Amino acid sequence: MKFKAIIHVRPKPEIRDPQGEAVAGALRTLGLSIEGVRAGKEIVVHFDAADLTAARAAVDTMGKELLANPVIEDYSADVAAA
Repeated sequence: MKFKAIIHVRPKPEIRDPQGEAVAGALRTLGLSIEGVRAGKEIVVHFDAADLTAARAAVDTMGKELLANPVIEDYSADVAAA
């Protein structure tokens, strides 16, 4: 089966986020009342797997072993049949 995963990687809450701080500052210059911004990345992967359970396991491997640095980042993913 074909699957699509959208993987979100963001700095952990306790980690300083300079990119998010810069975006927040820029938004404030637009006159917006911003409490905070956390910046991250979104990775979209199209792949084959036997079933949804196998697809979720593959995405977990992607997140843990390559896409997120477990020391400073968290990841979450949405997985669905494509």
